Order: sequence, then structure tokens, then C-alpha cells
Amino acid sequence: MTLLELLSSIADPRSSYGRRHQLSDVLLMCMLGIMSGYYGYRELGRFMKRHRVELQQTFRLLHKVPSHVTIRSILQQIDFTGFNASFNEWASQYIQMCHGDTKAIDGKAIASTISGYDKSYQNFVSLVCVFAVERGIVLRSSRIENLKESEIPTVQQLVQALDVKGEVFTIDALHCQKKRHLP
Repeated sequence: MTLLELLSSIADPRSSYGRRHQLSDVLLMCMLGIMSGYYGYRELGRFMKRHRVELQQTFRLLHKVPSHVTIRSILQQIDFTGFNASFNEWASQYIQMCHGDTKAIDGKAIASTISGYDKSYQNFVSLVCVFAVERGIVLRSSRIENLKESEIPTVQQLVQALDVKGEVFTIDALHCQKKRHLP
């Protein structure tokens, strides 16, 4: 499966009324922007505007490049779990675990996902990734909401999904817990 086939298989949550860009095109343009160092809706919008001539030619766009509002709307509406599972499957075809790689696992909060900001315990979305340090690539990723899930079982699931033995991972001290047995 090619990356474009993967992106084309994702269900478009938008109404067909007024839709100007194909979902797969917008997602691929977002990936290009992120790989170029642009993060966030407005930054991705700036990337697309800055490279509009090349993007319009490459993607044969009939309209202008997507605005940051369109990007935000799409990224908030797509089914991340399905997208992430498909992306992990696609990536595993091309990115193999190398024995001896330094593998770091960490979760990072995604900006602008906070809710309950006025409460003592806010909810936000985090992306937990297994990162091959020397090669600079993400081997696997998963999403959690801090009020609903813990990073600990998510990291365990990511390591199990890689199906490796005898490898060393660097992780936060959060994961160095002993199970306590209460009498």
C-alpha cells in the first residue's frame, strides 16, 4: 500500500457541500509541512501559502491551497485511531527496527487540545511515540487523553506491537513503577 492509497482510504468526515480539496491531498500537504518544520494549523497554512505554486501544480488543485481554518477543521474531525493504525501499518512496511538502535519512548501534549483550562486538572491530548534516535524516525505512535487513559499501558502496547526482544528503550521515570500488592 502506498502512502497516497492509505490517505485515500480514510473516510472524509466533511460534508460534500462546499468541499474544495480532497482529504488525501490536504493530509499529504500537512505531512509535507510537518516534515519541513511547520507545526500547528496556522504554520501549516503558512507553509501551503508559501509553496502554493508547487502545491497547486503537484496536486492539480482547482482552487487555492487550504487555509489554516480548513486544515484545523479536517485535523479535528478525522478519526485519529483509524488513521494512526493505518499509518503504523504503512510505516512498518518501510521502516524496520534495527537491532541496537537507541529507541526513545515519550508522550508529548498536543498544543491547543486542552479542555477544562479553568479547572485544577485539565484534559489534553498527548501523542506517545517510539522514536529511533540515530535515524530520526518514528517507529510507532499512539494517542491518549490524560483524563481517560494513562501513558503506562499505552507504552506497553507500543512495545508489544513492535514485537522485539532484547532491545533497550529509554523512557520516563513514570514507567519505573513496582506493582504493589496490598494485604
